[in-house]
Amino acid sequence: MERMWLVRRSVRTAVTTSVVAVAGAGILLSGLANPAEAVVPAADPTASATPTPTASASSTPSATASATPSVSPTTSPSTSPTASAADSASPASSPAATPTSTPVPLPTEIGSWCRALLPPGPTNSVKTAAWNLMGGKATMSQGGTYLLAEHPNWQPQAGTDTSGDRHVNSLNWALPLLYRGVQVQSQPMIDRFRTLLTYWINDHQGKRAYWVDGSIYGGLRTQTLLCAAQTLGDPLIVNAALRDARTMIGSRNSQGNAVIGANNTDLIRQTGALGVFCSIGDTANRDRAWGNVLGVTRGIIQGDGSDVEGSPGYAIYDENILQDVERAAATCGIPAGEVTELKGRLYDFVSTATRPDYKLVSIGDTINQRLSNSFAPGDPRADWLRSAGSAGAPPSMLYSYYDGGYVFARAGWNPQPGGADTFYSLRYSSQRPNTPHAHDDGAALTLYSRGVEWIGDPGPYRYENGSELRIFMRSRNAHSSFTVSNVARTKSNKVTKLVTTSDWPKGGNDNTCVRDSTWSNVVVTRCVTYVRSIDAVIVTDQVNAGKSSKRNRVVTQRWQLPPGIGAEQVNGGFALAKEDKRLDVVKAGDGGWSVKTAKPGSSVGWFTGAWGERLQGAVLMRELRLPKGASSHTEVTVFVPRTAAESTPVTINGDSVTITRGGTTITTALPRP
Repeated sequence: MERMWLVRRSVRTAVTTSVVAVAGAGILLSGLANPAEAVVPAADPTASATPTPTASASSTPSATASATPSVSPTTSPSTSPTASAADSASPASSPAATPTSTPVPLPTEIGSWCRALLPPGPTNSVKTAAWNLMGGKATMSQGGTYLLAEHPNWQPQAGTDTSGDRHVNSLNWALPLLYRGVQVQSQPMIDRFRTLLTYWINDHQGKRAYWVDGSIYGGLRTQTLLCAAQTLGDPLIVNAALRDARTMIGSRNSQGNAVIGANNTDLIRQTGALGVFCSIGDTANRDRAWGNVLGVTRGIIQGDGSDVEGSPGYAIYDENILQDVERAAATCGIPAGEVTELKGRLYDFVSTATRPDYKLVSIGDTINQRLSNSFAPGDPRADWLRSAGSAGAPPSMLYSYYDGGYVFARAGWNPQPGGADTFYSLRYSSQRPNTPHAHDDGAALTLYSRGVEWIGDPGPYRYENGSELRIFMRSRNAHSSFTVSNVARTKSNKVTKLVTTSDWPKGGNDNTCVRDSTWSNVVVTRCVTYVRSIDAVIVTDQVNAGKSSKRNRVVTQRWQLPPGIGAEQVNGGFALAKEDKRLDVVKAGDGGWSVKTAKPGSSVGWFTGAWGERLQGAVLMRELRLPKGASSHTEVTVFVPRTAAESTPVTINGDSVTITRGGTTITTALPRP
C-alpha cells in the first residue's frame, strides 16, 4: 500500500505555484487578480445573502440525494456558532439541484468538525491553494499536481505519482476553496467546491475500486465530507459522508483492544467515522467508532512510544493524527486522556531519534528533517530540538531502545565545542508487523559524528510503485547492513534483539547485539559497542554458516556513504573525509574494501535529498566467501571519528581493539552476544 502522510496537511501547506488558466478546465480566469473574491467584498459579509451568480464557477451538476439525518455537532463543547440557512437546514428539505437565480446563502463560518479534523492553515497558504484550484490545479502535496477539468475523470495523470493519483479520491485537497470561500464570502469558490464534491459523489455511486475507499484515501474523504456537510448542509454530501462512515467502520469492533497490524490510515478512517456518527447522534456507532479509535491508537503506538511504521518520520505524522483525535474527542464530548498519555511517550521516542544537527535520522520512509512548529507545541523536548538547544530541555537518556525495532545512542546532549557529538542508530525487527513504510533494514547502522553523517540510510525517494529506485531503496542492499547471496531467505524469521545494555550514566560503553536469521543456513549476528571514553564504534559481524551444496554463498557487508563524503588511504587503511573532518574505517577479517559510486542506470549508491530528489552517494563494501562446509567467521569494523590534524591509531587483536587518542589508550574487548 502506498500512502503519503504529507498529503493530509495539504490544506495547511503553502502552495507556491502561480495561478494559470488551464485549457479545458472550464474555469478559465484572466483579466482580474482575484475575480471570484471580488464578487463580494470581504469587508461586507452581510452582502452575501444575494450574491450575483457566476456562470464559470457555479455550474453545479444535478444531485441524486435522499433524506438523511442532519449532520450537526451534537454534544460538542465547541459547536460552531454559525446560524446561516446553509448550516442549519435539514437535509430532508430538498436535494441539491442546478442553481437558480438565487443561490443558497453562503455560510459565514466553517463547521466545528472542519476545525477539529482538517483545520485551515495560514491565510496566505489557503488563499494560494484556493486560487490554484480555481485555475484548475490541485496540489497533492508531494504526490504532484493534478489538473482539474470542469468535470474531472479522477484517473491517473502524468503530473502525479501513484500516491497523488490515489489521493484525488481523498477530496481534502479541495478544502481551500471552502475555507477561502467562507472567509471572503466568495460564491464562485464555494460553488466550485460543491461542484467538485458533487461530481465525485455522483461518479462513485456504485461499487468502488479498492483504492477509492481503502487506506488513507477513504478516511480523509470521510473527514472532508463531514466538514462539507456540516458547513454547507447539502443533503447529497450528508448522504455521502454517512455512506463513507459506514464503510470506514466496516465490521471492526475492537472495543478498545489494541489492533495489531493497524497503521496510521486506520486511525484516520475511524476518526472520520467517529465524527460522522457523533454529528448525527448515532450513539451506538459513535461508541463503537471511539472504541476502534482507542484500539488503533494502542496498535500503532507501542507502549514505549515508538511507532510501528519502521520510520521515525511517521511517528511525527502519528502525533499529528493524535492531535486530531484529541480535538475530535473534545468536539464529541469524550475524554481522551490515554491518547494524550501515549502521545507524550511518543515525544521521547522522536527526541532520541534526532541527530545532533537537530534532524531526524533517515530510517525507513523518513527524510532527514527538522521538527515543524506544529509538532508537540510546548513540550520541552520538542522545544529543545526546534530551538537547537536554546530553549526547553532534552531527554535524559543517552542510550535507548524501543519495541519498534530501534536503538538510538549518543555521546551526550550538550557536546562541548570540538568535543564528541557522536550519534548512531541500529535497527532490528519491530514487535509488531511491518508496514509499507518500513524498509528491509535489519541490523542497519547509521553514524553521525563531528557534524557529519558518515554512514547513512537512503530514505524513501518517492512513493511511485513503478520506480526501480524506490524498490531498491527499500531493499536490504540499500542499507548499511549485510546480505547473503545464493541462499533462500525467509523474512518472517526476523532480526531479533539479543543484547541492549549501556553504562552511560558512568561514562561507560554501550553494547548492542542483533541476530539476523532470515538467511537459510547462514546466521549473522551483528554486535555494536560504542566506546564512550575514546569516542569510537566497534562492529563485529559473526557469521555462522551451515553445510551447503552451493559453492558461491557470499556475505556482503555494505556501508552506505551519503553525498559529499570522500575517501582517502591512511596508513594502509581507509578514511572517509569531508572538509577537515575524518572517519577512520579499520577492519579485520576476510575481504578487501571496494567502493561503488552512484551512476545513471543503476540504483546502487543513491540517496534521497528532498522528496523525489536523488543525490549521488557511494557504497563501501567487502565480501566474505563461504565454503560448502560448516564454518564460522568474525568480521570486525572499527569507526573512529577525528579531525584531519588528529592521529588515532587502531590495533585489532584476536579478541580486542586498542585505540589511542590524544595520549590516551583504551583497549576494549570485541563485542559479542
